[in-house]
Amino acid sequence: MTQVHFTFESEEIQAIINESGANDTAKTLMTIMFNQLMEEQRNQYIQANAYER
Repeated sequence: MTQVHFTFESEEIQAIINESGANDTAKTLMTIMFNQLMEEQRNQYIQANAYER
């Protein structure tokens, strides 16, 4: 299976979200999704599940 790896610049992504002109609900949703992506990327990098961190 092909895996895709992303490297995120946290500050840059947050700036894009904040400057997007979206309403507060959309900004909150985008922030939650971004945080979940970052958490999954961290888990894959350290090869640990949530309870193992």
